[in-house]
Amino acid sequence: MQWLRETWPNPVFISVQDAQEKGIQEGDTVLITSSHGKCLRTACPTQRFMPGVIGLPHGAWVDMDEEKGIDRAGSDNILTGQIQSGQGVSGWNTCIGNIEKYQEELASDSEQPPRIPEAQM
Repeated sequence: MQWLRETWPNPVFISVQDAQEKGIQEGDTVLITSSHGKCLRTACPTQRFMPGVIGLPHGAWVDMDEEKGIDRAGSDNILTGQIQSGQGVSGWNTCIGNIEKYQEELASDSEQPPRIPEAQM
């Protein structure tokens, strides 16, 4: 929904200390990578996260740039794999990754065309 995308733009949260060390400022496009995938998001430095930890909200629909192999929507599921952690629990909520400044500007989520699932009959 367009108005929800304007209200909650889905950035990636990064500690102020990490952002300063990596030359990342509020609103910069960043590339987040893990052994499972890559995605782009807009940076939101905050004091609420410890250094070495980022927060990527859940719920974005994948918007894969097939040529570059990068999800432009910031889907957290792109970064995680089906890793069994014992007792029938999968490791979906955490992963080891990297974040770095990305040179290409990312259009805001509210500028993306809406996606409407087709009814299956």
